[in-house]
Amino acid sequence: MAKAEIKKTLNVDTGKFFDTVVGYEAYPEFVMGCKKVEVERKAPGQSRVTYHVSMMKDLWYTLDHTEDREKGIVTWKLIKSDTLTGNEGAWTIKDIGDGKTEVTYAIDIEFNIPVPGFILSKLVKGSLPSMIDGFEKQTKKKSG
Repeated sequence: MAKAEIKKTLNVDTGKFFDTVVGYEAYPEFVMGCKKVEVERKAPGQSRVTYHVSMMKDLWYTLDHTEDREKGIVTWKLIKSDTLTGNEGAWTIKDIGDGKTEVTYAIDIEFNIPVPGFILSKLVKGSLPSMIDGFEKQTKKKSG
């Protein structure tokens, strides 16, 4: 499996950033490669989300998300996919004062097809900074 983690301090409201993370339906607007999202809200703080994305090829996967606004944590775990055998991770979103939010994004992903290490590393690690930037821009856009 390919593991990656990124931590960054953003100039956004913590609650609004959390709303952006759990606003899965909007991901196709600002997450690179995300084409379509289907959300099934199972209970408060729980969502099952199917993502249709284009990475090296078009693929889909379904994740179960657990959302804890009070702790600022969103976790996910793979339920099914046409291409992945593993995908779990977490957002940790912390208010650090002065309108700043510290976000940590961690992922552990595995494909059911052989993917050379350097490609997997670029896919997972290389895309994280721009992904975080996309979430930050979306949060600021929604904030007005």
